[in-house]
Amino acid sequence: MRLHRLVARAFGPFADEVDIDFDRLSDAGIFLIHGPTGGGKTSILDALCFALYANVPGARPAGRSLRSHHAPPTTAPMVSVEFTAGGRRL
Repeated sequence: MRLHRLVARAFGPFADEVDIDFDRLSDAGIFLIHGPTGGGKTSILDALCFALYANVPGARPAGRSLRSHHAPPTTAPMVSVEFTAGGRRL
């Protein structure tokens, strides 16, 4: 599977829309997700898993919501991913 694009809104720590272009990031063949503690690295991986499998890995504290507490109440959470698998872009 090859990732192309991830878009998330009101998900995890991301109140606003986050749009990650993996094609641009992987021009060199590899990329690194890095940043300070609490910067949202795991949330990017959670968003990918949620978009693909409607679930996130690992143990989560009871009652923890994946919806961003920073987003306005009227903003609906959304996650989408574009990827290629088996020669098909989905």
